[in-house]
Amino acid sequence: MLAKLLIYAGLALFAFAGTTRIGLFALNRGVFGQKSDKIDRMKWMMIAIPPLLILLTLLFYPLYVAIEDGFWTPWATAGAIWLFLSCTTGAYWIVDRAYQNLRDPHVSGTTTFPSEITRLRKAHIPIRALRELGAHNDLYDLEITTHAVFIDDLPEVFDGYRIAFLTDTHVASFMRRAYFRECVDQVNKRDVDLILLGGDFVTWKRHIPLMSELLIAGLRAKDGCFAVLGNHDYWADADGIIAALTSRGVRFIVNRAVRLEREGASIDLVGIDEVYRGRPDVAAAFAGIRNDRPCIGLSHHPDIIGLLDGRRIDLLLCGHTHGGQIRVPFFGALVVPSKHESRYAAGFIRVRQVLMYVSRGLGAVPPIRILCRPEIPTFVLRRGTES
Repeated sequence: MLAKLLIYAGLALFAFAGTTRIGLFALNRGVFGQKSDKIDRMKWMMIAIPPLLILLTLLFYPLYVAIEDGFWTPWATAGAIWLFLSCTTGAYWIVDRAYQNLRDPHVSGTTTFPSEITRLRKAHIPIRALRELGAHNDLYDLEITTHAVFIDDLPEVFDGYRIAFLTDTHVASFMRRAYFRECVDQVNKRDVDLILLGGDFVTWKRHIPLMSELLIAGLRAKDGCFAVLGNHDYWADADGIIAALTSRGVRFIVNRAVRLEREGASIDLVGIDEVYRGRPDVAAAFAGIRNDRPCIGLSHHPDIIGLLDGRRIDLLLCGHTHGGQIRVPFFGALVVPSKHESRYAAGFIRVRQVLMYVSRGLGAVPPIRILCRPEIPTFVLRRGTES
């Protein structure tokens, strides 16, 4: 009897994990990871998928009856098929997550240094073990990450060049103003050479003036601030955002490139429009760009990497995913708005000639982050190879 209960419990565990994974796959790729207008034609899936999966799970009951009583029905057959699919999917997901958690996350050509965390409010859960399991909102636990990126042919004058990347700020009145001022202060204290802005500045049009005042007005960098637009910017008011930021000295590089120059040497900075809601034109962005010169890229959505067609980018900076925003122990980010799902959730990813970094971003809609701190990544360009 005990053995049978253990078998049923194991099957139930794998089936639950598999059902969850199938649902997430459909949502991440079918709803969040597709090109669409603001009123997404696939949004019906968000309502239809959960009850459909529940109904499929209810097929386990006639299967259980058939096993116990030997009375086999078409419903029991359907339950057996769904049990096989869900269990195999769940087992694969668990094994894959175990592998991903155990493997070395290091990406060649990079070095990541210890980060700094600035907590703007005290932990509301006093027990550390519970916080590490997710019983804490990380919304105001700002993390500054620092990375070295090695480029073989980087001009010597650019060795030590510093870049700060801010994305997915989603400035809103319900967020603490002191939080965004802290973001600005953290960037300015590092005396960076370049600031890149990855889009999704606001969620709603009414917050554009607030964003311009809180986030942009005080930012300083030797070579200035460059920006692209995100999907929420198009939904809110792209022209209004461009006007507000341009008046503060921000330069937009949407499907175009600029050259950063120092003492006669130069590197390229390329901006590409948002891949699903914008109009990305990779050919226009790379017009006049040669593969034998270092290149920094900026685009809102990490899925843009699939359109680069062998072009060289030594560091491509993206956001959009919020790092998943809500993570759970072991399984990590569940909802990731990308057709590559958790693979492109956050951090370094190398694909052929492109080294991409996906930032967890600064804002949150809704205003909650679980096991996923907001992030300002900073980068130091280094000449040569990783040592």
